[in-house]
Amino acid sequence: MIRPVRPTDLVSLAALQRRGYPNEAYGRRALGRGRDDWTDLFRVLNPLVSFEVRRHTLLFDDGDRLAGLVSTLPFGRGYWEVDQLIWPPDGRPQDCTDLLRQLGLDAARHGVERIYLRLAVNSPVLGAARAAGFVPYRTETLFRGRPVKLPADSPGRPRRRGDDLALFRLYCRVVPLTVRQAEAMTLTEWRQWFRGGRQLIVEEAGEPVLWARLAAVDDQFQLTVEAGDLSAPAITRHLGAFLTRHGGKKAVLGLVADYQPHVAAALEQLGLEPAGRFISLVRHQTVRVESKKLVLVRA
Repeated sequence: MIRPVRPTDLVSLAALQRRGYPNEAYGRRALGRGRDDWTDLFRVLNPLVSFEVRRHTLLFDDGDRLAGLVSTLPFGRGYWEVDQLIWPPDGRPQDCTDLLRQLGLDAARHGVERIYLRLAVNSPVLGAARAAGFVPYRTETLFRGRPVKLPADSPGRPRRRGDDLALFRLYCRVVPLTVRQAEAMTLTEWRQWFRGGRQLIVEEAGEPVLWARLAAVDDQFQLTVEAGDLSAPAITRHLGAFLTRHGGKKAVLGLVADYQPHVAAALEQLGLEPAGRFISLVRHQTVRVESKKLVLVRA
């Protein structure tokens, strides 16, 4: 039986944790954690233990005990990200598919347009996710480490107001159409994805050719880079100066898409090492759109 979380589920969730089932989902905040990290166990009870109604959680109850769960966090306007997908290695794939399908139905009732899910490329639930309507759209490599210190002599600058349109043009040049269709096709959608953190812009002939963001998450930094037609040594120099200036002593994590091999080469030159391969999936939702009523106005 698939059902929402209840106030009485605390003991059952603790029992599920003791069975040691891994978290198959790698949300943005879970990157770099172990698959058996249950740091967010009690957050699945939100909003039952909090006034902040944000997380949406479904449990798979086989009648005798909890067999699995899926939990999401919202981001942007109308998007959910799966950051908890607990499923037993010997569980039935069809049951996992049913759980994710129910998540999609719930999301549609809440007006959610897309659900995002990141899995390891060898995840045992990848087939179940695809059967539930999740479509792969990008493969990424996670790099992790403490970058070597380089002289802070990059000609780059911080992001300023008025940069959005130029950065959106860089995004459209670098990111393949299939990825943009899954994440952001318009400037308004794009703005929901890329906010906050320390930012570096490198320009040539008045146009951005490299854009890097560095955001603090728990005890680490997460680095995101879009780079145009720059060589790996040039990217290494710019990113090295950027991380020397803002990275401190924390470990740095960087997700690099397969269509950015020059960025991957630069991170390796900076001393970061590959730590995992992931596949990003999206489920597009059909939601009701409020119709507009025209009212006649006399001139």
